Amino acid sequence: MRTGARGDKLRETAPATDPGARFVRRDLPPYGASLAAVPHSPHDMPATPVPDLGTLRSICQGEKVRQDRRPWYVLSRRVSIVITWWLLHTPVTANQVTLASLVLALAAGVLLAMPSKALALAAAGMLVVHYFLDKVDGEIARFRKVHSLTGVYMDELSHVFAYAGTFAGLGVHLAWRARTPAETLEVLGAAMLGALAMVMIRQNKSMGALIYGQYVLEQPGLLPAAARSGPAPLLSREGVRLNRRGEAGESRRPSAWGAVAVVRDLVLTVSEFTFVLLLLLIGVALEAATGSARFLGIVLRGQALLQAAVLVALIWINLSFNLETEVRRLNDLSQERSRDTHAE
Repeated sequence: MRTGARGDKLRETAPATDPGARFVRRDLPPYGASLAAVPHSPHDMPATPVPDLGTLRSICQGEKVRQDRRPWYVLSRRVSIVITWWLLHTPVTANQVTLASLVLALAAGVLLAMPSKALALAAAGMLVVHYFLDKVDGEIARFRKVHSLTGVYMDELSHVFAYAGTFAGLGVHLAWRARTPAETLEVLGAAMLGALAMVMIRQNKSMGALIYGQYVLEQPGLLPAAARSGPAPLLSREGVRLNRRGEAGESRRPSAWGAVAVVRDLVLTVSEFTFVLLLLLIGVALEAATGSARFLGIVLRGQALLQAAVLVALIWINLSFNLETEVRRLNDLSQERSRDTHAE
């Protein structure tokens, strides 16, 4: 994700149904075929027909892909929808998938911290599964039209444990090979810096929502004045959203801003968990094949410095304009939802 806070992710609640109802699972049809969902206890899964992959993709991913057209993101969604299609034929719920994703993130961090090359490789594989399940849980919830604050909370926890566990686990893994106490401290320091920075980046990306919910709703005087006219600031969260939807409107900006946009997109790409995970996979594979952890050391140190730089930049961006634009956006959304509720 995956991309950012996942408050838009639908989750489950146990619907009120006949507790005496029971169903028997049937054999699944050929992969990707359209069919009625194999029924289970309604407490676990509504008896809703599961469509073919194309229709399911439109239902579960249409809005997500429209808002984020990056090729690697679209590709990852192509993989996750296949997993979602299969799981929709089982009694597995969205919250259970989120819990599995959370457990995988925790276990991966522990295994990665071991000195064994094989365990490090297994940990990387578990993080890959976590990465896709992080998308699958929301897709299942959107298809079944279920909601759960518990699911959203567990989803946030899984991100924190995956980010921190990757850096912390990798740091300890490399510390086993350190030749001097100074090198051990240097590696563990880089791991701590990377873990702290990446977790704080996620928190600061949602700082506008946190401040709005915790302070602005109780103190309306904190609400910023109306936004100035013109395009969203290039480095703002809204500017990034527009760019991912292909609506950035860069043509309305001075030509020099084009280079800034390229640098912005490059930094965002290489600092995201997806790219960190890719580098980790390459590193543990090289370590298993050659016995050398040199590439992993470069990844740890380079990403730690990059995450720290991104965090500093994000704090500056939040202070400059992000907090105000996000608080205004959330306030407008809240008022719109309130009007819709009264209209009904």
